[in-house]
Amino acid sequence: MPERNIRVMLVDDDRELRNTLADILGAVGIEVDTACDAPAAFALLEQGKYDVAIVDMVLPGPSGVDVIRRIKRMSRGTRVVICTAFYSYFNCDLLVQAELIGVDATVRKPVDPLALVALVKELASRAPDAKPQVSDSEAHEEPAKP
Repeated sequence: MPERNIRVMLVDDDRELRNTLADILGAVGIEVDTACDAPAAFALLEQGKYDVAIVDMVLPGPSGVDVIRRIKRMSRGTRVVICTAFYSYFNCDLLVQAELIGVDATVRKPVDPLALVALVKELASRAPDAKPQVSDSEAHEEPAKP
């Protein structure tokens, strides 16, 4: 049985990164709509549903947190991935806010394209009520030693 089409909304103000990731995802058959800022993302949400949304936290104007809040209101089944250059939740209030709202995964820039494709496919295959995945920052941390 063939895989169903996966729809992704990719929100990032870095045009080169946005286009590169869209090309990579598109090359493996994933449908991608892109937005450069929150208003463009809001317009995309009005037009359709997405399996996965990949959202940069720092955008011109409203932040990625504002985008995630709108996704959670309008498209509850959409899985949310934070894509960020910030490496510490302690240094970025936006990341803390996003985690409190509820995201399914976090990827760090620079993005590993193969890992992103695998993550998108995995998230899109989950049942709507499945628990969120551990973010990549948590997955790579060493356990605390006694």
